[in-house]
Amino acid sequence: MNQSTNKTPAAANDAATPHLYSGPLIAATLAPLLGFYTLMISHHVSRVTKELDKLVHSFGHWIPGSLGSGPDGSIGSYSGKETLALVVWFLSWAIFHFLWQKQDFPVNRWIPLFLGALAFVTLCLFHPFIDPILLLLLSAR
Repeated sequence: MNQSTNKTPAAANDAATPHLYSGPLIAATLAPLLGFYTLMISHHVSRVTKELDKLVHSFGHWIPGSLGSGPDGSIGSYSGKETLALVVWFLSWAIFHFLWQKQDFPVNRWIPLFLGALAFVTLCLFHPFIDPILLLLLSAR
């Protein structure tokens, strides 16, 4: 009896199902994480001096409300922070997705790294935690 013709329906379905790679999943979760880090870093950089605040703000002049004093005021340099974060998010997602579309990474190792990095960036946006560290870094220069 030929074993190749004696396949179960489940085995036949497994052969027809394409393999799903984990690379695009990792790319889709790493990209916003990099965007969050960009938002955090640009926020703290803009707090150092007025010149750096103006530099960060210059990236977001295209966003309505970033300049002027309308009824809701101006969102100021946050428009530049948003722009930088969105650019890093989109470009990193496109690049990583292209590079990793046929790659398999261990998702069970990625999840704790992702959650830890997300917790860390959230903590670094909390001023009572990060301000003493920033003051220490700025005083060392």
